[in-house]
Amino acid sequence: MFGRKKKEEEVEEDLSEKPSEALKILSTNIQNYEGYHDLEHRKDSDIAFRAKLLKIMRDAGDSMSQVNELLIHSQLLTSWGPAGLVVKKIGDIRKEASDTDYKYSTFFDAKDVEGEHGLDLSILYLLEIEILDHAEEFKDRIHDVLTNLEEMMLDTVEDNVALLMSLSKNLYTRFNERNELIRAFEKMKL
Repeated sequence: MFGRKKKEEEVEEDLSEKPSEALKILSTNIQNYEGYHDLEHRKDSDIAFRAKLLKIMRDAGDSMSQVNELLIHSQLLTSWGPAGLVVKKIGDIRKEASDTDYKYSTFFDAKDVEGEHGLDLSILYLLEIEILDHAEEFKDRIHDVLTNLEEMMLDTVEDNVALLMSLSKNLYTRFNERNELIRAFEKMKL
């Protein structure tokens, strides 16, 4: 969706050299997203990003619930526990995406968030692209597992559920890194 058309290394190299390219990709693919440079757009962009991620995770959660039901119906006992953990991780990501509490961060209040004591917004944009790419891949993999279960192709179910566990943990970690970057922002008034 965002950066998957090229090889991942090429995309990251292109975007890190041109932060405006990363912003352009995000603003093209996310309604009401204008970036974090201007104070008046910062909160709206954060909300738009979270809404996009939340939509993907709702779709993923719906599909994963169906996967879980089919695993139970197929009596694939060894996959029940891991599938339940994936469902829980999706719920955790959805909860975090719904929560806009950044504690004591001044990221949404400071006029200038870049500069000597600020942060490099290109890193934030790259993280958001990566998160949305991972979320789309995760959703697609869940759909693949669901299709396999519906067609009674059960020989790779355990491996597929293990992959879903890994993808969900990675997505959760990256999303928390993005949120910690914003939470950790503190503009010192001298």
